[in-house]
Amino acid sequence: MRISYSRYGTYQTCPQQYKLQYVDKVAVPTPAAMLFGAAAHEALKFMYDPRHLVRPTVEEVVEAFGRAWKRRGELVAAEERQSYFERGVDLLRRHHERHGEPEEGRQTADVEKPFNVPFEEGHTLIGFIDRVDVLPGNRLEIVDYKSSKRMPAPKDMEKNAQLAIYRMAASHLYPGREVTTKLHYLLHDYEMELVQTEEFLEETREGLRDVIVRIEGEEFEETPGRHCDWCAYREHCPLFRKPVAPDDLEVDVGALLREYAEAEEEEKKAKERRGELRQAVMEYLDQCQTETVEGGGYVAERRAQKRIAGWDAERVREALGPLGLWDGVTQVNSAAMKRLLNSEGLSREQKREIETAAEYREATTLRVNAVEGWDDTEERQE
Repeated sequence: MRISYSRYGTYQTCPQQYKLQYVDKVAVPTPAAMLFGAAAHEALKFMYDPRHLVRPTVEEVVEAFGRAWKRRGELVAAEERQSYFERGVDLLRRHHERHGEPEEGRQTADVEKPFNVPFEEGHTLIGFIDRVDVLPGNRLEIVDYKSSKRMPAPKDMEKNAQLAIYRMAASHLYPGREVTTKLHYLLHDYEMELVQTEEFLEETREGLRDVIVRIEGEEFEETPGRHCDWCAYREHCPLFRKPVAPDDLEVDVGALLREYAEAEEEEKKAKERRGELRQAVMEYLDQCQTETVEGGGYVAERRAQKRIAGWDAERVREALGPLGLWDGVTQVNSAAMKRLLNSEGLSREQKREIETAAEYREATTLRVNAVEGWDDTEERQE
């Protein structure tokens, strides 16, 4: 199997999207953001092309972007087309201002470097590396551009599986060479060198193995989430595509949905009003310095209760140690302590000693019940 980061990432996001895109090959419009990214990458490829004797001027780079965007921009809605173009021009001008002069000791060896290298068990890693630079000491640096608006936190960047896969490819493309990796977020003009541990590289390898096995096993379940909101394959997904109702199905689904939405809204308003009424009753009880009040055929009673909020692990150990029970405790949580206190092997005194390690919180309840003899009875409990 040929596996790329795009395929791997798509499957991890949603196996059904992978199936629609790579197995069924369903044709969908390319998102504007991806078209923009491709045009920006093409301009940077031109800028860093090692065949240039002199690095192109900013005007030449912007012109290259204009040509690339002209081919792709026709696929973008007219109201967005100019905005993307201006964003790209601004991005490239700022990039050229900072990187227009080649950095001393750094030389670009390749751009859009394709790779097709063996992985494991006859499988193949494929893809393109945005840029490969030669650094002092004959070291290599892989640079990957990101044109997205969103930039993750630096700690999350280090968990970048794409560059981990590029590192694997580099070990075959450039055997024996020291290779480092860098992410460059273009819109933010932010660069970060990644120090990825061998443990993370192995974690990525294991992820690739798992995805390959599941793809070969045709495991293409839907995985709904926030990504569904902007998924280009949404209308083709079994979870979202328009249902085909049987001819004999006489259900006004529109009326059902409308009534359901109205009921939800009424429930929300009732909950908010209930909270306001509860607060008003509690304030009345405070002002009257009482815990019970009756009126309108109802009686309200307020009670303060102590409830266990957690357990002090050190005190639990001190209580269980002398009983010879601490070694058998794997975790200290509500469920484990409840099982222990319900066991028949402990005396009442021992259980009381253990209960001293509990941490409590105050909880106030308000009960409103109808007074007997009234027809309109309703119980309200907080």
